Amino acid sequence: MVRINLLPIREILRKRELKQFLFLSAVILAAALGLMAFTYLFFTWKVADLENQKRVRQAELESLKKQNQEIEDLKNRIDRLNRQVDTIQKLTQRRDTPAPFMAAISLAMPEEVWLTSISKTGKGFSLDGIGVDNTVVINFVQNLQKVKQGFTEKQPWLDPGNPNDKPFFNDVKLVQIVTAGTGPGSLAAMNFKIVGSLR
Repeated sequence: MVRINLLPIREILRKRELKQFLFLSAVILAAALGLMAFTYLFFTWKVADLENQKRVRQAELESLKKQNQEIEDLKNRIDRLNRQVDTIQKLTQRRDTPAPFMAAISLAMPEEVWLTSISKTGKGFSLDGIGVDNTVVINFVQNLQKVKQGFTEKQPWLDPGNPNDKPFFNDVKLVQIVTAGTGPGSLAAMNFKIVGSLR
């Protein structure tokens, strides 16, 4: 009977399997490390990209906040201008009524002047009257030109130092002045006609 010694072949096969196992383990470990490195780099890049997007969105948000503030400022300015327009329209309506018109004429009229007729059509007006002399009539015309818009008893006249002051009357002119005869104190009284318009 022949006996064969298989021990060396088993040893060689065991060493070969061990080498294959170590090689496969190394490949798997390298692949795992590579995958981990790739995953780490991918997520690092993703985080950096998200941080960049966050900065961009933050900048856009700040820009939108600034634009929103500008819009709010414009709305406030428009509201303020609308209130001013409403006030001006109310003042204009009030000014076009007879009471302020008559008050302005009364304020400007000297004591030596008497009105015989007042005519008002739209914004235009005409005043006919008598003055004791031509100086008093000229003073009346100048006073009409100096009455300021929105006049009060304390501040009836235009302030030359205030460019925002506007006259109540516009284009006030003396269009006729003639001698009417003898007035008080043996002075020649003057008939006059003044025309103008409201602003």
